[in-house]
Amino acid sequence: MLKNRKAASFGTIVAIFGSVLIALGIAWLIAQNWHQMPAPLKIFILLAATIGAYTAGTIFRIRGYHGIGKALLVLGALLYTLTIFLIAQIFSTSVSFQGTAWLLLLAWVGVFASAYIFDSSASLVVALAEFIVWLVMQYLAFIEAKDELISPGILAFYLLATGVLLYGLSLWHRSKNQKFAGVYQWWTAFYFLFFTYILSFQTLLPLIWPKEAISSTPSIIFLFFLALLSLAAFVSGILVSANKNIVENKETFGVIGIVGLLAVLIGLTSFVSNDRINLFSWLFGDSGGASTKLWALWTTINIVFILLILAVIFYGTWQRLPKLINLGIVFFALDIITRYMGFVMDLWGYTSLSVIFIIGGGILLVGGWFIERWRKNLVMRAKLSAKAK
Repeated sequence: MLKNRKAASFGTIVAIFGSVLIALGIAWLIAQNWHQMPAPLKIFILLAATIGAYTAGTIFRIRGYHGIGKALLVLGALLYTLTIFLIAQIFSTSVSFQGTAWLLLLAWVGVFASAYIFDSSASLVVALAEFIVWLVMQYLAFIEAKDELISPGILAFYLLATGVLLYGLSLWHRSKNQKFAGVYQWWTAFYFLFFTYILSFQTLLPLIWPKEAISSTPSIIFLFFLALLSLAAFVSGILVSANKNIVENKETFGVIGIVGLLAVLIGLTSFVSNDRINLFSWLFGDSGGASTKLWALWTTINIVFILLILAVIFYGTWQRLPKLINLGIVFFALDIITRYMGFVMDLWGYTSLSVIFIIGGGILLVGGWFIERWRKNLVMRAKLSAKAK
């Protein structure tokens, strides 16, 4: 029975890759003959392909081919997104950042709605991925409108607020025992981990609140409404979950503490604006190296990042969620590799570099074995706990 499940899972992954290739193939085929086609024919082909993918996906799922059905629904989501942009090109809409942001808004909202209409977790993943791209594009649109630099710290708060929004939505879905709850839980953890991972780069810290940046009113208003929406989803999700005794207080307080800590770290980066960065130059007495406050902030953020990774792994074990455990392990390995590459870049030279390679190779071999063993034990415990329950 276990072998069949693994085969089906692998088949689903292969089918989804196939759907992505089909979407790319259709896009390439249309692009080659785009100028030779009349506008009505272009629209008909795009709509027919999108509707056909959704219809075929639904039929396959009804007939029990869930993996192929899932892949076809993902294909429908990708073709819908492609349709939005190509139809916009037909009618020569704005190619500015704001124009692209509007198109992405239509894309992710449509895919998001289709995820619930067709009960497709994979489509929801596509929608949330497009949401990230839209958020970044909207930030760039604010910069373009002002034609001046707007602090990336604003974008950082966009992403942090979105993490809170996703957690609130996960609580709502968990209270209704809806299968999308796991998707929102995974994306909440991913947002917080990826967000903190970006902050862990010392070279980026002085650029988050540059002194020459301006305060854009539209970007602040956008942040206000996004934060308001996130707070509403978070508070209402807590209330609904508390009434059904789904979420324990320590989980709620833990999330509040993480959000508050990350917000403080974003604010603290304003104290190192435009500082010049080279940690090892500073350590070896070079006056052009990092300042003490920059080094202290960078160290603190990396400690917080490690603690957050451990918190996600602990939460995944506690809630019997192997996917969260694997996510935490991946970021743990990513952090080790990133810091190792940082040492290589800072200690560039024949002798020092060879020593770094040898030591790093040994650490990676031993660490790779340890991490894999650790991951398997945690996943096995989570699965055994789930079966016992």
